[in-house]
Amino acid sequence: MSEGDVVQQLVEFTNILLAGVGLIFSIVSAYVVALNYFIGEANFIARLSSFFFMTLVLGMLMVVMLGAQETHAGLIARLVELQQQNQLTAAGRALLANAQPEWLGAAAHHRYSIDDIVNLCVWGGLSFVYVGLGYLTFLHRWVPDVINVALEKNR
Repeated sequence: MSEGDVVQQLVEFTNILLAGVGLIFSIVSAYVVALNYFIGEANFIARLSSFFFMTLVLGMLMVVMLGAQETHAGLIARLVELQQQNQLTAAGRALLANAQPEWLGAAAHHRYSIDDIVNLCVWGGLSFVYVGLGYLTFLHRWVPDVINVALEKNR
C-alpha cells in the first residue's frame, strides 16, 4: 500500500469517525425523546426492554469502533514502515505525528498522542452517555410534557 493510499484511508477514517459520533448523537437523542413521551412512564419490563435494545445498538457501534481502531493501527504501522524506508512525505509525517505522543513534550509525565486523546474522548463520552441513559431509564422520574385536559359539557 502506497503512502497516498494510506493518507487517503486515514482522512476517510476521520470522516467515518465523525459520522459515527453523529449517529450516536442521533440515536441517543431519539431515545431521550422516547423516554420523555412514553418509555419514562412505562412499566419496568418495557423500560428494561428499551434499555436492552439501546445497549444492543450501542454495543454494535462499539464493536465497529474497535474494528476501526485496529484498521487505524494497521495504517499507522504502514506509515512507520514507509518512514523507516525514508519514503514518507510531509503529509505522511503529519499523520504519523498525530499517532506519536511526542507532541506533548518531554516535560509531561503522561504522554498521549492526539489519536489517544480522541480515543479516550470517544470511549469516555460513550461510557458517560450509557450511564446517563441508565439513570434516565430507571431512576429519573419523568413528568410528561403533555397535560391531559378533560372537557366538561355545559348543563
